Amino acid sequence: MLMSEQVIALDVGGSSVKSGRVSRALEVSGGRTDPIDPHGSAEAILGAFAEIVRLHRAHIRPGECLGVAFGFPGPFDYPGGVSYIHNLQKYEAIYECNIREALCERLQDAHLAIVFRNDAEAAVVGEACYGAGKDCQRVIGITLGTGLGSSQRVAGVPQSGGPGVPAEGWLGAVPYRGELADDWFSTRGLQRRMGEIAGAAAVGAAAVAAAARRGDAQAAAFFAEFGAELGAFLQPFVRDFRADVVLALGGISEARDVFGPA
Repeated sequence: MLMSEQVIALDVGGSSVKSGRVSRALEVSGGRTDPIDPHGSAEAILGAFAEIVRLHRAHIRPGECLGVAFGFPGPFDYPGGVSYIHNLQKYEAIYECNIREALCERLQDAHLAIVFRNDAEAAVVGEACYGAGKDCQRVIGITLGTGLGSSQRVAGVPQSGGPGVPAEGWLGAVPYRGELADDWFSTRGLQRRMGEIAGAAAVGAAAVAAAARRGDAQAAAFFAEFGAELGAFLQPFVRDFRADVVLALGGISEARDVFGPA
């Protein structure tokens, strides 16, 4: 076994792809963020994925690339490598596309190992195993970003059913206030509601959070309401699942100081 062997890891988001090379010792190198147009053509999207892989392979010695690992949003056939994202305002062009086969063809490497995992689940697994949740048995993890991702784990094992676990473990599909939670606790949900604050939608959530930290009463009230709603939504799942911890990840979680207490 070569300790210098590495996996190329890609985290596919709604507007960018974060990537890096991960060694067997879990050391990350070559971290980068590349923009991607989720409304682009299949050729443009797949070409972007292939180019990112090429850039990383150029830094790995021959025979030491173990493969490529994708964190990918759903719906997705993760064992098969097929995207079923549809009517979610992103990646429509690769609907029913076998991404594994398409990338192997573009990279001219039919034997390249390419594996896929739900992006939210992958983030939660990492944090649960190596980060803030490593000492907890019963974990609910959520990602607050382009959408609401989630994963629930007991002693590291993902849960797809049982008390406090929604269908297929996806909190984003649970109804909330006449919508899906994915539409409410997400970037687009925040942006829609920020339209009620003069000029807020134009400056974005980060700027509104910064205003709240400076003492702006309207901005503080906005995020306090968001936090209270998120808490109310999560409460029955936390209770029924008997969670030890809720891990909040994703871009919106960077404003947790202004919505977390509520």
